[in-house]
Amino acid sequence: MNYEERLMTLRKAMKQAGLRAYLILTGDPHHSEEPAAYYAAERRYFCPFTGDNAYVLITEHEALLWSDGRFAVSAPEELKGTSYRFIELYRPGNLDPYAYIKEHQLYPLGTDFSILSPEDLEILEKAGEVRDTSFASLLPTRPALSKDPLWDFSDARYQDHTAREKIERVRQAMQVLGAGAHLLTSLDDIAYLTNVRGNDIVDTPVFYAYLYIDLTGAFLFVDPTRLSFEIPGVQVEPYEDIVPFLSDRASIPTLVDPKECNAKLYRILRHPIPGAAPSRLMKAVKSPKEIENIKAAQAEDGVALLKFMDYLDTHQGNLQDEWNLVERLHAFRAEGKHFIGESFTTIAAVGPNAAMMHYAPSEDTYSSIDGNTLELLLDSGGQYLAGTTDTTRTFLLGKPTSEFIHDYTLTMKSLIDLSSCVFLEGSTGVTIDMMARQVMWKEHMDYKCGTGHGIGYVNVVHEGPNGFRYRLVKGKNEGCVYAPGMITSIEPGVYKAGKYGIRLENNILCVPDVSNADGNFYRFETITYVPFETKALDLSLLTDEEIAWLNTYHQLVYEKLSPWVDGEMLAFLSEKTKPIAR
Repeated sequence: MNYEERLMTLRKAMKQAGLRAYLILTGDPHHSEEPAAYYAAERRYFCPFTGDNAYVLITEHEALLWSDGRFAVSAPEELKGTSYRFIELYRPGNLDPYAYIKEHQLYPLGTDFSILSPEDLEILEKAGEVRDTSFASLLPTRPALSKDPLWDFSDARYQDHTAREKIERVRQAMQVLGAGAHLLTSLDDIAYLTNVRGNDIVDTPVFYAYLYIDLTGAFLFVDPTRLSFEIPGVQVEPYEDIVPFLSDRASIPTLVDPKECNAKLYRILRHPIPGAAPSRLMKAVKSPKEIENIKAAQAEDGVALLKFMDYLDTHQGNLQDEWNLVERLHAFRAEGKHFIGESFTTIAAVGPNAAMMHYAPSEDTYSSIDGNTLELLLDSGGQYLAGTTDTTRTFLLGKPTSEFIHDYTLTMKSLIDLSSCVFLEGSTGVTIDMMARQVMWKEHMDYKCGTGHGIGYVNVVHEGPNGFRYRLVKGKNEGCVYAPGMITSIEPGVYKAGKYGIRLENNILCVPDVSNADGNFYRFETITYVPFETKALDLSLLTDEEIAWLNTYHQLVYEKLSPWVDGEMLAFLSEKTKPIAR
C-alpha cells in the first residue's frame, strides 16, 4: 500500500468520524524530542518524512507537512511522488499549522490530546471544536514498547546525590511555590531524579514513566516488572495507573510544566501551578562528579574519533561509502570499555548530502565516496557510563575550492569566537549566540538552526534549558541564564544546497572567570578533545588571537589523548595537533 492509498483510508475514517482535518504531531505523551518507534509509527505510516519537529495535517483534499529550516532541502526530496506539500516553519510569510487550521476553518479537528501541549490545545480551541482523536488503529502493525530491564545508576562512582536527596530538593522548591504536589512527565528529568536509566528510546538511556512527588512521598509510574531494585524514597506504581491516580488528587495544587506535560493529563488537574520543573535547572548544572566523569568520557570518545581520522588518512581512495564510515566509527567507539551506544544517529554526509543538516545514511540508503568527493561532514556522539558526547568535524577528502576554504574558515572563526568569549552573570544563550553568528552575518550568511544545545549526563543529548539561539523558538525550552556547570555544544556551519555542507562542533563547560566590582564574569572551558582539519583553513582570515586559540586547543587535545595511545597512533596525534602559523 503506497502513501496515497493510506491517505485515502485515513480520509475515509475521518469522514466517518465527522472531522474536516486530522493533525498528527511528532512526539509521545512525554514530549520527547525523538519518540520511541511505537509513538512515531502513525506519522511515518501516513507521511514519508523521517525528520523531527514535524506537523502533518490531512484534510479532504490536502496533505501538508511543516518542519523547520534544517529540513528545507531534505523534506521536499522525501515527499517527491506524493501529494504532500512542504511548508517551512518560522519562515516569514508562512502560516504555522495552527494559523493555517484557523484561516481555513478546518473544524471539527481531530488530534491526540496525549501528544498535544495544553497551550497548543487552547490555541486550537479558540477557533473551533477540537476532538481527542487517534487513528493509530488503522496501522496494520506497530512496534512494541521496550520491556527490557531498567538499570540502577545510583553508584557513587557516577553520582554525587541519591534519588532521595534530589527529590527532597524538588520538594523544597515546591513549597516555595505553594505546591502540594509536582507532576513530572519529561523522561530525562525522571531518569535524573531517580538515578535510573533504560533504553526505551533509541540512543537515549531513558524509560517511559511518570513521577508524582508530594510533600511526603514520591510515586514512579512504570512497568514494575522492569525494576529489580528499589529506589530510595520512591514507590512504584503501574504506568497505566497515572490517570486514575491523578484524578483522585486533582484538587491538590500541583506544580506542572505546561510545556512538558500533555494536554490530557494537564486538564485533569483542577489547580495546576504552571512552572518549569525544578529538576530542569538542577540537571543542567552538572555536579563535580558528573563533570569529572564527562571529561573522562570525552577523552574516551576522542580516542575513537582519532582512530577514525587515522582510518580516513590510511584508506584514501578506498573509503567506499557513508555507511561504511558509520560502521567503522561505531567499531572504534565500541573498543572503549565504558561505551553504551551512540547518543544519536550518526550523520556521515558527503557532498550535497552534507548540505542537508540532519541527513543521515542508513544500511539501505547512502552515497558512495570516490575521487570526486570533496568533504565528509561527521556529526556523531556516544553514550558512555561516564557521560554523553556530541562532536562534529568536517574532513577534506578532495581538493577544496577557494569558496569551500573561505566557508570552512568562517565556521572555524565562529566556533572560536564563542568558545573564547567572556560574559557577565545574567547572560542567556540569546545574548551569547551573537558571538558566534556575527561572523556569518557580516557576510550576510546564516545557518538555519541554533548555534548549540545543552547536553545531558548519560541522558538526552539535547538537554534544556541552556542553549545558544539568537531568538526564542516555540517548542525549544532554551533561553535560561547561564551558570557554572552547564555544558553546551557549539556547532555553527555553512550549508549550500547541491554543493556541500560544513559544520564544526565542540562541547563547552561554563566556568567562573573573574569577580570584581562590576559583577561575576564567566567563560567557557572546551571539553571536546578531537583535532580539527587545518588543511582547509585560510589563515589570512584568522586573527592572531584565533590562531593562538586553535594552537592552545590542539595542545590540550594532545595532553588529553596522548596517555591513551602509543606508537603510530601517538605519532598521528602529534601530527594532527602540531601548531599552525601564517
